[in-house]
Amino acid sequence: MNSNRFDVIIIGGRPAGSTLAARLGMQGVRVLLVDRATFPSLPPISSPIIYASTMSMLDEIGADEKKYAHNTPRIRKVVSEARDHYRGVGQIPMDRGRDYAYAVDRERFDATLWERAASLPSVTALQGFSALDLLRDGERVTGIIGKPKDGKQQEFHADVVIGADGRSSLVARKVGAVEYNVNETNPVTYYYAYWKNLTPYDIDEPLALTHGEFEGFGYLMMDSADGTTAITVGGFSPSFDAIPHENVENLYLQVLQRAPRVWDRLKKAERVTTVRGLKNVPNFYRQPFGNGWALVGDAAHHKDPLGGQGIYDAVFGARAFANEYLAFRAGEAWDVAMGRYKAGLEAETLATYRNTLAATANYGPSNPLFQMLGRYVCEDPDFITRMVRVPTRMIQPEKAADPQLVVRTLARGLAGDVRRRMVGGTSPAAVPPLPGQKQMTASSTPRMGCLGWMLLIPVMGAVGVFRRR
Repeated sequence: MNSNRFDVIIIGGRPAGSTLAARLGMQGVRVLLVDRATFPSLPPISSPIIYASTMSMLDEIGADEKKYAHNTPRIRKVVSEARDHYRGVGQIPMDRGRDYAYAVDRERFDATLWERAASLPSVTALQGFSALDLLRDGERVTGIIGKPKDGKQQEFHADVVIGADGRSSLVARKVGAVEYNVNETNPVTYYYAYWKNLTPYDIDEPLALTHGEFEGFGYLMMDSADGTTAITVGGFSPSFDAIPHENVENLYLQVLQRAPRVWDRLKKAERVTTVRGLKNVPNFYRQPFGNGWALVGDAAHHKDPLGGQGIYDAVFGARAFANEYLAFRAGEAWDVAMGRYKAGLEAETLATYRNTLAATANYGPSNPLFQMLGRYVCEDPDFITRMVRVPTRMIQPEKAADPQLVVRTLARGLAGDVRRRMVGGTSPAAVPPLPGQKQMTASSTPRMGCLGWMLLIPVMGAVGVFRRR
C-alpha cells in the first residue's frame, strides 16, 4: 500500500481535527492528521470552558476525562458580578450525568485529544508538520504539499482534504471558500493568561466568574488546572487601541488594573504564562465543502468567544462531518451528504451565533432598561437557573427569556426595590465589599447588567455580557 496515500487528510490537530481523526479512525478510515504545532502548546486564543454537552461527545471517541481534566477542579457555580453593585450566582445543572464544567488547560486538553487520535491504527499523526499547498487534478483537490521542521517537502494524496486549520485556514484560502453571515459590526479584542496564588474569593469553591467594570471592557476568571486561574480581558478593539502601551503584556496589565475587584485579587498573584490573544475577532461562516475538500471547526464557522461555545462547536462540527462522510463512503453522493453536513452545522450553531453577536453590543453605550433588568435577573434565582441552561446547551437562547419569566422577574425586582426603600435592607444580589468599602445595601445601582460573558449570555442577546457600570 502506498505510504503517501490516505482516505482523508486533516490539516489541523486541535479539538476539531483531532476528534474528527479519532471518529474516522475508529471506523477504519485511513487518516493523515498533520499540525504545524507540537503538543502540548497553547492556542492563540481560547474559550476553554467545556460542559457536559462537549464531554459527552468526547466520551464517544474514548477521550479520557481523567487525562484531559487531570488536576482540574470541577466548576459547579458560575458568578457574574457588576462592579461593586450586584452579582448573580448560578448552579450548573445536571446534564447527561454531569453537573459540572471544566476550564481546561488547553495545553493538556489538546495534547490528550491528539494522543487519542494518534493511538488508532489507521491514523498517522504528524506534528511539527506545516501544510504549504494543496495538490489538484483539474478542479479537484487530491492532496497536500508540506514539510516537517528542518525537513524536505513531501506530498500526500487522499480522496478528501479537510481544513481543520482555524479561522485563517490554508484550505479555505486555497479553494476560495466563500464566506457568508459575516458580521463586522462590533470589532472585539481579547487577551488572556494563566495566574497562580490569587486572593481567594468569598465563595470558597472553584468558579467561573465574569466581571463588568468600565465602559468598553469586561473580565473572565476561571479556576483551571494545577491551581491556576485563566484570566481574560475583552472589549471593543478601539477601547484597547486608546490605551498607550509598550507591549501586549503591559496592555493586559493596564486593563486588569482598571477593575479594582479583579486587581485586588491579583496583587499577590503570579502570572505563569505569556499573554496571548486576538484582535478584531472575525465572525463568519464559510462554504464548508467542495470538490475533494471540506472544512470543520473554526475554518468552517468562527465567532466571538463571548458565549463559551468554541470547543463545543469544534467537536460537534467534527461529529457532524464524520457522520456524513461515512454516509458518502457507504454510497451517498458527496454533494448530498455534505449538503446535510452544512445544514446540520447551521441548525446547531446559527441561533447561538446570532445571539452572541447581539450580545457583543453590550460593550457599547449603556442602556438603563437593560441595566435595571440585569440587576433584577441577578436577584431572581429562577431566571438565573434558566440562563445557565443556555451555555450548557440545554435550552436555545431564544427560548431562555420567555415573556412570562421576564414579567415575573420585573415584578419581583420592583417589589424588592419598594420594600428596601421602605424598610431598608440589602439586595440578595449585593456584592461583598472590598476591604475598606461600605456595603452597597439598596437597589439604586443601575449602571451595569449581570449575566456574564460566556456563562449567562442570552437575555434577548443584550442583558448581560461583560457588562459595564
